[in-house]
Amino acid sequence: MFLKKIVILRLENMDHPRAMAIRLHPSEKFSIFYIHSIYLEPVIEEFEVEQGAIVLKWVRTKSSAVMEYYGFEDGGEFHPLNRRLGALFIIRRGMGEGQGLIVRDEKIYLSEIGEKGDRIRLRVESVTLGKYLLDQFRSREIHGRGKETR
Repeated sequence: MFLKKIVILRLENMDHPRAMAIRLHPSEKFSIFYIHSIYLEPVIEEFEVEQGAIVLKWVRTKSSAVMEYYGFEDGGEFHPLNRRLGALFIIRRGMGEGQGLIVRDEKIYLSEIGEKGDRIRLRVESVTLGKYLLDQFRSREIHGRGKETR
């Protein structure tokens, strides 16, 4: 248990001391959904973890203005990509609601760990199963929840 490595997606609020760790299976996909701040249209971006890095696999939106903003020239709503982002990137919690992640079938709203305008760092880490379980146990003791950690 303390030797087996697992992959986690860690969400850390860089402006307030809040974090969340989500276990991912190898090559598991997760999505970020939000309302585009300029055009006020919904967008979904799907990511996959590959060899310790986060890879943007596709973007979906029905808005032609958002497609143009991101540089997509064709008119479809689904745009495949394969953009390697590295082991971490930062997103800002928007001023509106409806922004978060989908992991498996669970929606996790950024409002759970951040205030409006907070910077949220998403990072992929490889940790031992024992460390992950210990962190989850400590989190439940402190917060009464299974996802939030310090």
